[in-house]
Amino acid sequence: MILMEEKKIKVNNREYNVTLNDQTQLNAMKLKRLYQQSYNDMDSFDEVSTEISSTITNLLKRSVSPDVLEEDMDGTIQQILKIYDKKGKK
Repeated sequence: MILMEEKKIKVNNREYNVTLNDQTQLNAMKLKRLYQQSYNDMDSFDEVSTEISSTITNLLKRSVSPDVLEEDMDGTIQQILKIYDKKGKK
């Protein structure tokens, strides 16, 4: 059974609903790993940045509504990663 939880976040005075489930968590963990990899291995940066972009697209498309405006993407991703950081520490 997949546990789902809805969380409201605010980015630039706009409200978004984030669906927290296994897929969202997997994408968030993958994104954190890719960010770390991009810092540690500059030789594979182009390859990793493509994967980061794809993961962000999946995360925003499948987990956030309404559609995230371009200027809110970074803030939305940061908030989703913070949510999972807090969940991991519980």
